Amino acid sequence: MNPPGKVPLDLAWMPSGAHVQWVVEVAADRVEDPGLAARLREFVAGDYAFIALDMFSAAQAAEIMRVIRESLMTAAEARFPGNELVLSRTAELVAMVERAEAAPDVS
Repeated sequence: MNPPGKVPLDLAWMPSGAHVQWVVEVAADRVEDPGLAARLREFVAGDYAFIALDMFSAAQAAEIMRVIRESLMTAAEARFPGNELVLSRTAELVAMVERAEAAPDVS
């Protein structure tokens, strides 16, 4: 979870493949860039279970992180009420995004 242009941190999120797919679906539905949304939907259609922010431009990674930070927990609580494992793993991802966004820029 190291966005382009930021000092790399030791951040790795290892949920189930289905959880990754759901996060990418949520992001695809909420990003503003139509090209990015299409690329994320291709990821879901390909049934991939691994994605990294450095696969995207800095602006696209920032948009994905914005969606995760601003709306992922609300989406998880609505989709998986009472599922403590999914909710805790989702909270971990949100916290990781916050740490990644706070990392210093690469000089």
